[in-house]
Amino acid sequence: MPDEGPTNPQVPAREPRGGPSRLLVAALCALPGLAAQADELSIFKAWLDREHPGYHSDQGPAPFRNKTVEAAYPGVHFYYVLTYPRGTPPPYRNMLTLVAQVDEHGAVLPVRAMETFRRGLRPVKSKEDARKVAAAVLILAFSDPGQRRWPFVPEKFVVKRKSGGWVCTYSTGFGYESVVTFDKRGTLVSFSADAPPVG
Repeated sequence: MPDEGPTNPQVPAREPRGGPSRLLVAALCALPGLAAQADELSIFKAWLDREHPGYHSDQGPAPFRNKTVEAAYPGVHFYYVLTYPRGTPPPYRNMLTLVAQVDEHGAVLPVRAMETFRRGLRPVKSKEDARKVAAAVLILAFSDPGQRRWPFVPEKFVVKRKSGGWVCTYSTGFGYESVVTFDKRGTLVSFSADAPPVG
């Protein structure tokens, strides 16, 4: 009988651990969160129509999606409308730029006063933390998740310790600076958001 040589039996490919079932479980777990956000967006839209009838915006109403903000405000959902800065006089009536949260009771909470910026914000624990959280605060303050005009890059913040806390300064050029301050407990104390005007 002729030698047929060594055989190489086919070994079935092993399915990745968890396989499709794991992906399905992950997708199913995400559904309640997505449904909740859809409900919150509907609440936000209805609130806008009631409180700002006939408003104009270039972006939104939509979820405020920004990774820096999401990391600094874990579990918090923001929603926004944004109108691009234009010359004078403005081309539209009722131009609106606004960021808000929707709380567990369905109340819309505009992000305006200092306390509203603190709501859900994680405390700062280090110099690197201060850069990231300060960037998130300023991104919210400018109401633009895509940072279309003034991107706030955490690595470009100048951070100094003061009274056990942190003072974070960001230069947008032409002598304009934004400053975010945290106390020794890592709590947001104050901020000023400043950038060159529209050219």
